[in-house]
Amino acid sequence: MANQRLILNGSNAEFVQELFQAQSASLLKYLTSRFRDREDAAEIAQEAWLRMYRLEHPEHLENPRAFLFQMASNLGVDRARHSTIAERFSRRELASVRADSHPSAELSVAAQESLRLIDDALRELPEKCRDAFILNRGRDLSYPEIARELGVSTSMVEKYIIRALRHLRDKLSE
Repeated sequence: MANQRLILNGSNAEFVQELFQAQSASLLKYLTSRFRDREDAAEIAQEAWLRMYRLEHPEHLENPRAFLFQMASNLGVDRARHSTIAERFSRRELASVRADSHPSAELSVAAQESLRLIDDALRELPEKCRDAFILNRGRDLSYPEIARELGVSTSMVEKYIIRALRHLRDKLSE
């Protein structure tokens, strides 16, 4: 199946199903070898298949297999990056709580000021961008879940999140 095109049966669902039948085992094997955890690999593969299914014309891809594997790899890297950031944050928070279970007034004021800055920065974003960020970071919804809730594409949700993160980074570094 390496570089040959799949035979089209008329719809995205059929095309993706054919691709799934041809590539699901090798995709899972690839992701498991790359990310070591079979459950994580299965979740990443599932998200990749979902995104592939939601493409408007996956049958027009020059190399659907390569696209699928690259997309899955990118999802895995994003997941690992998010996990690392969350771990670091949790460790810092735990160390902070252990070091000082009763924060000083100065620390409380600084925390309140940080929250105010974040709130102000979020209010500056367009409504859907802000909503996408809050649904993702506040309610831990996936991009496809957010896309359904906001009535936009998954790629639009990705753009919203990137825009919100850049905006927050810029505002907080001022």
